[in-house]
Amino acid sequence: MIKSATLGIFIATLCLVCIGTAMVYSSSAAMSAYQKRVILSRKAPDVLKETNLYHDASFLKKQVLWVFISIAVLVFFYHYDYVSLGRKSYWILGSTIFLLLMVLVVGNRINGAKRWLRLGPFTVQPSEFAKLALVIFMARFLSEHKDKVKSFARGFLPVLSILSATLVLIILEPDFGTTVIIGMIVFTIWFIAGLRLLHLSSLFLASLPCAIVVILLNPYRVRRILGFLDPWKHARGSAYQVIQSQIAVGSGGLTGRGLGEGLQKYHFLAESHTDFIFAIVGEELGFIGATLVLLLFVAILWMGVIVALRASDYYTGLLASGVVTMITLSAVVNFCVVLGLLPPKGLALPFISYGGSSLLANMAGIGILLNISKVTEESLGTRLRRKF
Repeated sequence: MIKSATLGIFIATLCLVCIGTAMVYSSSAAMSAYQKRVILSRKAPDVLKETNLYHDASFLKKQVLWVFISIAVLVFFYHYDYVSLGRKSYWILGSTIFLLLMVLVVGNRINGAKRWLRLGPFTVQPSEFAKLALVIFMARFLSEHKDKVKSFARGFLPVLSILSATLVLIILEPDFGTTVIIGMIVFTIWFIAGLRLLHLSSLFLASLPCAIVVILLNPYRVRRILGFLDPWKHARGSAYQVIQSQIAVGSGGLTGRGLGEGLQKYHFLAESHTDFIFAIVGEELGFIGATLVLLLFVAILWMGVIVALRASDYYTGLLASGVVTMITLSAVVNFCVVLGLLPPKGLALPFISYGGSSLLANMAGIGILLNISKVTEESLGTRLRRKF
């Protein structure tokens, strides 16, 4: 079963990456061509008249480059000792926090938010790496102090302090959506690790008024909530994106309009190649294609849980559980946003959405999960040979 889980997780991931690459091109080609036409109209209008520029592969080229880099990252973590990775968790998290601080100081501001950091020719989003860094750190810390996890002062308070410091830096970007999803991921790890329900429930209740205050302090977030509660009343305003997303998904029918034949990406649905790419999947590949994507994530969840349950030690089980939670919870939230079941938030769909940071972080997580599965498989094989 473990051996099949290793192969199954790899195949499911590879299928999602392939689907994502195709959908990135389909959803971005027209937008990229429009951007180039705007640039040419300003700099070289005569050249523009002589070209028929309606599709452009700029986003595809960048995404393919990130795919190759992320595959190399997956292979690296597949062979790298995840126990040694845990020993370096303090340095990994510290480096991530440093990058988050750098974002606030010298980060690129896009659409009013500082979430990206330019490193040479690349632009990265450190908050994506913070997810994996916290997963590794929490797995290591809680395994080292598993006899203290029930204690508030020696178990709960230290991990809460680390999480709070990281989330404060992300909320200041501002990035409320990523803050919430990271909180949910870590909260799930704490629950699996056996922290006291009294501590967890108290934190949950205390975080609600904090979240409400953060929302009320930003009129844009308030409008998003109102648009979510009554979308058709705000159809031309804050709910426009969600309604266009639902139109895209609904118009796909059973088999879809066909790859590349969708209409919502033509300036109806913004962020069609990033946060709302699943809507284009539903429109062009239909219910069958959307269900296939959903089932691939279910397969990763199911097989990842098997790997976590058969892990040889506490740390390994927590690490596998954290990686699976990080990937599948992000996917579930993205699905719910696209379908109008949750308020809109800037959250990429793992392996599918355009962007290098999310792809790198999630592929690194899959590499760690495959590594754990491989070691567990070898351990079980050794025990079976000794038994028989």
